[in-house]
Order: sequence, then C-alpha cells, then structure tokens
Amino acid sequence: MASKNKKYIYGIFDDADAVIHSVEKLRAQGVAIHDCYTPFPVHGLDRAMGIKRSRLTIGAFICGAIGCITAIIFQLYVMVSDWPMIIGGKPNDAYYPSFIPVTFELTILFTAFGMGILFFIRTKMVHGKVEDLVDIRQTDDLFVVAIEEKSSHFDKAAVNRTLLAEGALEIRERDYTK
Repeated sequence: MASKNKKYIYGIFDDADAVIHSVEKLRAQGVAIHDCYTPFPVHGLDRAMGIKRSRLTIGAFICGAIGCITAIIFQLYVMVSDWPMIIGGKPNDAYYPSFIPVTFELTILFTAFGMGILFFIRTKMVHGKVEDLVDIRQTDDLFVVAIEEKSSHFDKAAVNRTLLAEGALEIRERDYTK
C-alpha cells in the first residue's frame, strides 16, 4: 500500500519473469523497491526484492505452546482438583495418556486462530479498507513494480530506462503529496 506524502513510479508488466529480472536489475543499481503487486504468487520474487523471511512461524509456535499449556492445566484442574475421578483405583498421574487427544486438539486450535489473528494484524487488513489499485488489471493479468522516490537525487530517468528495457508495458507516476 502506497504511503501518503510520497512519490511513486509504477512499472506495469505482463510477464512474471520480466518482473523478477527488472527487480533484480533495479536492486543491483541501488534502487529500493517499495512493493510488487501480482495477480498470483510469483516464486522467487520475495528473494529478488530482498524481503526477509516472515517471523509468523514464531507466533505460530507461541500460540501452539499457549494452547498446549492451557489444555494440560485445564485437564489437570478438572481431573485432579475440581472433579477427581478415580478410574479403576489408579493414581492421578495415570491420566496423562488420556490427555493427549485434547492437548493435541487445543494446540492446533490455538495455532490456527492465532495465525489468523496475527496475519490480519501484521498485514493491516481490516474490514472496510479501500483498495489502492494502480491498474484494475493488476488483480487479473498484470504485474506492477512500485518504486518510491526517496530522495532528491533519485534518478528517475535511469529507473524508467531500466523498466522499459526489462519489458514494462507502461510506466506511471503517482504523486501522493498533493
């Protein structure tokens, strides 16, 4: 999503490989890529853009651990303290094998809901958010490379030449400062 009070150059492509090559070439020239908008996942594009691996897996582990601990504590409380059941004269520590299914299910449940919530928080996807499309076809068959003009010595002409040389169908500029 483009930030307000900034200027962007958008290169519009119709080929995923051309997008990857142009991103690699622009990054080699020292140009920072703001984002790429694609109608489907393009493998290797995140690596070409220099995006680091997501830390959502750490969040998934934490959510799963919370679910596992919650399940064990709840079962221990119910089976040992609140409503003790003496099954076949066995001691309280004999319940642990029967805890496995519930513990597994709550671990998966907490992980799934936690990942959903963390994903929407991280991507700032909220209900009612208006999309900011450069071209309506970017959700259908076009690929868009967004480049932010970060400084006054930004070489717009060189970026435009590189985008055209790599196969851009068109180049658009958008000024959000107005």
